[in-house]
Amino acid sequence: MAGKPEKPRRGDAATHIYEKLRSGILMMRIAPGSAIDEAAIVREFDVSRTPVREAIVRLAADGLEVLLPNKGSKVAPLDLSRVRGYLEAMDVIQPAVMALAARRWVPADLDAIRAACTAFDNATASGDNEAQVLRNRDFHIAIASACGNDLLIASYRRLLDEGLRISPLSLSTRFAPNAQHGEAFNSEISRQHWAMVEAIEKHDAETAADLADQHTEVTRGWFSDFLADGYRRPGRLTGVIDRASGGQQRA
Repeated sequence: MAGKPEKPRRGDAATHIYEKLRSGILMMRIAPGSAIDEAAIVREFDVSRTPVREAIVRLAADGLEVLLPNKGSKVAPLDLSRVRGYLEAMDVIQPAVMALAARRWVPADLDAIRAACTAFDNATASGDNEAQVLRNRDFHIAIASACGNDLLIASYRRLLDEGLRISPLSLSTRFAPNAQHGEAFNSEISRQHWAMVEAIEKHDAETAADLADQHTEVTRGWFSDFLADGYRRPGRLTGVIDRASGGQQRA
């Protein structure tokens, strides 16, 4: 990680380090499978080893790091075969969340959903890929919060967190086959987001569920295109897949 970060306040160090490392892992600035150098993190943040260990344990609980017996820890590898399972789970859970949100929302829910949708568009317009990924999650969490089922919300939230490691491959223009392709994909995502907002506002559960299906299908199609383009241009695919599978060291 480049640059000297601001030293966190006492008591906040573990959370500060956790958030910085989590962001780096999710956006693949820290490569999957790479070793975590605790001594380097201690020097970088000018803290003791205790908050660093606390942050690493939290990341391990999130499934983002793997604790190694007597060997420290490493960033959890990103198994691209899990994309299929992730999308299948989305096929099941996301339409249910959308339909229930359409039936049960209250005005405060709709305000939050609209605000999150706008925030995603703003992040896209600014070209901030990291913010874009996080605001996309916020949008879907806002919808989940309107569905009125705590167990479903928890399952959906966990699934969205799983998707955070996959989202940079789709939402980020860094990995698009070309600029036009990336812009078209993001434009379609935004269009679908606002269509969801409209269906939810109208209490149209059936349309909301259908849009959820379409939303997942767009991501599935993009990922297929991404892999196909990579096989046409092996150097591009190798670089991205190596990063995603842990074939490279920390960036």
